[in-house]
Amino acid sequence: MKKLIILFVVTLGLFGCEDNSSRDVLSSQLTNDNTKEIFELKQKAIVPILVMSKNKQFKQFVLNECLKQEHGEYNVYLSKIITEYKDNPSFSESILELAALATKIKFLNGGIEPLLFYPRAETIEESRLNQKSSATARLAEEMVLVNQDDYDIGTNSSPGYVLTFDGELIFYDNITEDFSWENDVWVIGQEEEGVIMSSVGDEIISSQVFTSTPQSRFDGQPEYGGIIQVTDLGAVEPWVLGKLEFRIVILDSKGVVIKEKEFDKRKRSHFRNKKWYDYGYFVGNWNLPAIGNWTTEKWMEMDGGKSSSVTFKVPASGPGGIPFDVTIPSKEKDDDLGLSMIQFTEPMDQVYNLTHINIKRKHQ
Repeated sequence: MKKLIILFVVTLGLFGCEDNSSRDVLSSQLTNDNTKEIFELKQKAIVPILVMSKNKQFKQFVLNECLKQEHGEYNVYLSKIITEYKDNPSFSESILELAALATKIKFLNGGIEPLLFYPRAETIEESRLNQKSSATARLAEEMVLVNQDDYDIGTNSSPGYVLTFDGELIFYDNITEDFSWENDVWVIGQEEEGVIMSSVGDEIISSQVFTSTPQSRFDGQPEYGGIIQVTDLGAVEPWVLGKLEFRIVILDSKGVVIKEKEFDKRKRSHFRNKKWYDYGYFVGNWNLPAIGNWTTEKWMEMDGGKSSSVTFKVPASGPGGIPFDVTIPSKEKDDDLGLSMIQFTEPMDQVYNLTHINIKRKHQ
C-alpha cells in the first residue's frame, strides 16, 4: 500500500465547500521537505488549467496528446502545453501563470515533470479499438480537476474542483476511479521517478482461461508465470497514478534468483473487476536437480524513487533447516506485494494468495 501522510493544509478558505484538513494525502511521489509547498502549487495550477479547458480546441489537444502515451501513460507534460500555447494571445494570462507554477513545481521536486493525466482517454481509446460509436470521444462542457497528491485510501477518491461562471474555484465532488474513467476528469500530477517503461502490447487482452495439461508437473517441464489477479486495485495502485507496473522475482529452493522481470505498463482495465491477466512469462524448465522441489515467487508494484532494497524470508533449503533472509534491490517507493512458495508437487491450477493479488502458474 502507498505510503501516506496527513498534510495539514487549510483549504476551507480557498475552496469554500469542503474541509480537507484531515484528508489522507498521497505522498509516495513526494519524498522531500517540499511536500506541502508542491501540493499548494499544484492546487494553484488548477485554476489556469480549468480556465483554458473552457476552450474546445484546448481540450481536444489534451486528449490527442494523452492518447499518444508518449511516456507510457495517458498524460501530457505541462511543459508541452506551455510550449504549444505560449504564443496564443487567447491563453497568454493563463499560460504565464501556469508556466511560473510548473517551473516552481519542477524545481522543488528535483526536476520531475508535472503533468496532466486524463483517465477517460483509456476509455476513449478502447471504444475506438472496439469500433464503438465515436460519440464516446465527445468532451464535456465542464472539466473537473483533481490533485494527484490528495487521495483518500479509505474511499479510493480524490476531491474534484470546477470553476464557477465568475472564475471561482469550488469543490465539485469526491471523484472515484469509475467516475473518472467515464467522465471528463483531469488529474494534475507528476511522472513516476525512475519508472519509464514501454506500453507496447498494452492493447492486447490476454486469455482469461488458464489450463495446463497434464495437471501435475514433470521433471524438466516448461513453466510459465506472470499470471496475476488484482483483488484490491486501489490498494495496489491508486487510480490517480494511472497504469500498473509489476515486477516478478523467482528464486530456487536455495534462495538464488533464477528469473526476474519488470513488466511493461498495463492499463487498469486489464485488472478491473478481479480479472486475471497473463503476461505469458517463461520462467524456465523446472529441472529438479538444479532448481529443487520448490520455487519462491515474489511480486512488487513499481513506483520508482531512489535506489533501495527489500529483504524477505524464504523457506529452508532442506529438511531440518531454517528460513533465511534474501535481499534484492528495489526502489524506495515500490510496493511489496508479498511472496509465495510454489512446490513442485502442487497441482498446476493452484492459486496463491499474496497481498492484494493472487497468482498462478501454467505450462504449455
